[in-house]
Amino acid sequence: MLGGYRLLARLGQGGMGRVYLAEDRRGALVALKVVHPERAHDPEFRRRFAREVRLAARVHGPGVASVTGADPDAETPWLAAEFVPGPTLSEAIAQHGELPAEACRALAEQLAQALTAVHATGLIHRDLKPSNVILGADGARLIDFGIALAADESAITRTGQTPGTPGYIAPEVLLGGAAGPAADVFALGALLAFAAQGRHAYGTGPAAAVMARPVAVDPDLSGVADVTLAALLRRALAREPAHRPALAEFAALAAPGRASGGSWMPPTLLDVIGRRTHEVTTRARTRRAGVPGPHAPTVADEPAPRTKRTSAAPGTAPAPIGQQRQFIRRGVLGLGAAAAAAGTAAWLINQNSPSGPAPKILWRHAMKGLAFTPLVTRDTVYAISKEDGLVALDIRTGSQRWHRSLNGGVYGPVLGNDTLYHAGGKRLTALNSRSGDTRWSVALATESGSGVISGPDLVYLPGEPVHALDPADGSARWSYALDLPHPDIVSCLLSGDALFVYSGTGVDRVDAATGKRVWRTEVEAPRDLAMSDGTLYVSHFGGLSLLSPADGTLRKTIARSDFNVFDIAIAGRTLCIYADDRVQGLDAITGRKRWSADLGKHPDLSELGGGALAVSSDTMVCAVDASTGAVRWRLHDTGTASTPVVADGVVYVGTERSGLLALSAAAPT
Repeated sequence: MLGGYRLLARLGQGGMGRVYLAEDRRGALVALKVVHPERAHDPEFRRRFAREVRLAARVHGPGVASVTGADPDAETPWLAAEFVPGPTLSEAIAQHGELPAEACRALAEQLAQALTAVHATGLIHRDLKPSNVILGADGARLIDFGIALAADESAITRTGQTPGTPGYIAPEVLLGGAAGPAADVFALGALLAFAAQGRHAYGTGPAAAVMARPVAVDPDLSGVADVTLAALLRRALAREPAHRPALAEFAALAAPGRASGGSWMPPTLLDVIGRRTHEVTTRARTRRAGVPGPHAPTVADEPAPRTKRTSAAPGTAPAPIGQQRQFIRRGVLGLGAAAAAAGTAAWLINQNSPSGPAPKILWRHAMKGLAFTPLVTRDTVYAISKEDGLVALDIRTGSQRWHRSLNGGVYGPVLGNDTLYHAGGKRLTALNSRSGDTRWSVALATESGSGVISGPDLVYLPGEPVHALDPADGSARWSYALDLPHPDIVSCLLSGDALFVYSGTGVDRVDAATGKRVWRTEVEAPRDLAMSDGTLYVSHFGGLSLLSPADGTLRKTIARSDFNVFDIAIAGRTLCIYADDRVQGLDAITGRKRWSADLGKHPDLSELGGGALAVSSDTMVCAVDASTGAVRWRLHDTGTASTPVVADGVVYVGTERSGLLALSAAAPT
């Protein structure tokens, strides 16, 4: 029990916290968001969370997923919202195509009524988009008030950051003006255009390019077959707010008696909603019958939020330069994500969890809190955690050689030329790898948090700009500015004399010695890079692209998806990706899907050797046959786990509950 709610199943997890399917004392189902304890101890975060609760609780009315309870002042803050067991509009379009004209008209009326209720409370939603609309059995629901703007207060956003989603932000907001009710009308027009034609009115591409189009070009409405609807959408997407229609005009589109309820939906969507409703009610009945549900989260047992982590570095480590990868999980799980999680198969985490024998544990080293991705060399394993700092361990036995407190500097360590580098706060520190003694420490202009990369001649700090430092004393050698249109996370991949820099707008190749740009290729929201056989693999929103590392030209796209492709690993001839909440194996040449498996939330992928893949997630660590997806072994109940590092037949992985583990990569006999 938590706050009077009985927890039934976990729906999902994000940077803010976990979301559970729960029921109140009357048996009504809710999506219960529970904040991570470390977030709960942050006064600024508590202020933001309390603001979200306050704004969301204002809104009541048709078409709004209402808040049913909250306690932002509890030791573990939580928020409960109406649970809707249906797909989001973005899911529905991706799986079943555009909606028929009658359904679009009904959807227009329902969302217009919902926005009317929002505006009546003095709020502007500011992030109306397909993923923030859930299609339930009794109609559509508008969700997510995490960045809503009240007329009597300022929005909490980072300086220089435009709130909202590219392609759905009104021109006046893009030009620096205030977001008023007309901005929500613009977003409603863009959303209905997407529903009616199955594509975005302002297209796709790099975020910066999409954001510029509403100001510069007319929307693409060529696929909207309903003439009346098309005319209204053209007015709704007008550049001048005063030229946009009132919400009442959208409500007048629907045929009498057809807007509310599920009768307006295509039969395929009704079937999806029916199946999910049946699954939810069955699950709830099972829990009520006495099957133990998840225990209420506490400060003691709730995991810390996932953090930015860097895989094994080059140098004396077994992995060569170029195999180093850093992947940053982004995004905050807000009220909208809580409800949206209910609209996907992801809410039944571990319902189809993989089986497999337990691996052989060679040794373990206990650490407080989550042990981050270790650094492995020929004879030493370096492990780091926020509470314990940095320890050097004998690679054969796991016995401790030395220990050092890092005062919060948890990004690293990275090895180069017998020197360990780690960053934390606004400092980069170099340590003697044998003793842990400080060699030098330099102040940084901005707070580091996206990892350190060590090359044969320089040390690189991803950021805006990217910095290259002298490994001897930390002095600056060059910097490379990306000129980003808004704040973003910058990551890098080093391969030989090339430093590949990627952020929200594309991929740049930079000369690693001089910092001069070689080429730039626009890619929409790249998430991870990998190099193999002279090809640069780029995962991004919409799929995975193969680029020529020499000139950045697109060789081909071998995977397309309506979801972000988050992570990449190449094992033999199999390209393994994490997308659509599943790990998938694709033929590295043709892109044909070989297998798909649910291996937990937010998995990290690493090549295991011998045609196998190492996977760590929020619940387990496992080895998977890369050609078939079959699980060779599985270590479960680890809590959050780090990216696996593989060397000489041993898998090293940091875990939340068991510290640092050294596991045999071989399948148990």
